[in-house]
Formats: sequence, structure tokens, C-alpha cells
Amino acid sequence: MNTRQRVALAVTGLALAVLAGVFSFLSWDRANNVAGVVSALLGVAALGASAYAALSGSREWWRVSNTGNGRSSRGSVNTGIERPASEVATGGPMNVDSSGSAQSDEGDVNTGIKLR
Repeated sequence: MNTRQRVALAVTGLALAVLAGVFSFLSWDRANNVAGVVSALLGVAALGASAYAALSGSREWWRVSNTGNGRSSRGSVNTGIERPASEVATGGPMNVDSSGSAQSDEGDVNTGIKLR
């Protein structure tokens, strides 16, 4: 669980505690009215938050499929995906399917996923 998730849980717990305290001091009719207003406001806020999350940029897929073969006498050969490790946390899932063969007499060879 990351820090943002912990903060969201803490704020939710605090809001529940505050509402429980407020409802305990109100009459039944007044608590019912307050609960109706609070639930309507939270419903609109949840709708806005879900729309924001859905529209806030798509997670990119890195897909490599049916690559050809690679051969080098010196140097690197890559028929898959090679990405900086820092991009894995910000990017989307990676998929390599049916990559070609790779040969190098002196160097690195990658036919799958290589994080640098």
C-alpha cells in the first residue's frame, strides 16, 4: 500500500468518525436529513472523482509482436522491449509475443523484456 492509499484510508476513517459523532448528537429526524444531504454530496463527488480518474491519461501498453531475427558480430541485439526501469512504474504493462531469435558474438542479446 502506497502513501496516497494510506492517506485516502485515513481521511475516510476520519470522515466516518466525524459523521458518527455528529449523528449521535442529533435527533432522529434531523440526522436523517443530514444523512440525505451528505450522501447526495458524496455521490456527486464520487462521480466526479471517477470521471477524473478515467480521463486523466491512459496507461500505455508496450507491445512487441512477431519481430524478425537479429544478428550482430559486436554490440547489442534486441528483438523485444528494452526500457529504463524508471519507466516501468509510470508506463503500462509490457507484452512480448513471438519475438525473433537474436545472436551476438560479443554483446548483449534480448528477445524478451530488458530493464536497464
